[in-house]
Amino acid sequence: MTRIDYSDKQLKAMFGKPVRPGISISLDQISTEAQKLAGKLSISGVQPKLSVRLEGDQLLPVARDGQYILKPQTQEFAQLPQNEYLCMQMGNRFGLNTARSILLELSDGSPAYLVKRFDRFKKGNRMEKLSCEDIHQVLGGPDKYAGSHEQIARVIRDYCAFAPLELQRFYEMTIFNFAIGNGDAHRKNFSLLTDQKGVVALSPAYDLVSSRLVIPEEAEEMALTLNGKRNRLKRDDFLAFAKGMQIEAKYAESKIAELIALSNKFADMITNSLLTVQLQERFLEIAAQRLNRLAK
Repeated sequence: MTRIDYSDKQLKAMFGKPVRPGISISLDQISTEAQKLAGKLSISGVQPKLSVRLEGDQLLPVARDGQYILKPQTQEFAQLPQNEYLCMQMGNRFGLNTARSILLELSDGSPAYLVKRFDRFKKGNRMEKLSCEDIHQVLGGPDKYAGSHEQIARVIRDYCAFAPLELQRFYEMTIFNFAIGNGDAHRKNFSLLTDQKGVVALSPAYDLVSSRLVIPEEAEEMALTLNGKRNRLKRDDFLAFAKGMQIEAKYAESKIAELIALSNKFADMITNSLLTVQLQERFLEIAAQRLNRLAK
């Protein structure tokens, strides 16, 4: 993998100091390490992941007090770390409050996506945990793909201290997920975070990925219904969604316009990413088609 040269500012924001840490684990060892910690971690999902913390200049797997989540390449989905890192950067460029993340190399040179946990903070020499519940936990039930975006909006309205602002943020996440072809934004991909003062808000955006890029035959455009639909969504559906959340039409339309205006910037980010040329070309098509549908 081509090495990304991060600035000291980026590294300090990620690690608290301008250091690029090493990790002495190979791709083959990730699953083994994850199995060792099985039953001790609360990180969900089928992708092998490790909870890690920074010790000196090394990232080490831990069962508790993890500061970061490490997500390696998978056999099933091509270049997933590069995909997620790119989508998170695109989301940040759109103005989403995204979790801090970088791409690192494992000991065998394979890529891994590293995301900083936003539900942890340092207190003295200890890591303390903030209360963070994903929407699936709040709503309950066995199926994280059940329900609608409107249902999540009701949860935000019921629990968040500044609900109108958080509903705007949720709207922005939703149109962005559509634009990048993220058909896997289920109930566990949105969380309520309680800060140290007890204020409940939407957590930073995470798990932003173009599922359509790695699963071209993906059946649904959206994991959860929006305006009663999962497919054949268009601009009017998102505006109706915003209206149902009592977001002013002028604001909803302006955010779509901002997203469309970034089309050239997004194209540059995609073509300059670490995705293969083939995946870059496919992603360019996905983004162009989705943004075109939002424009109509």
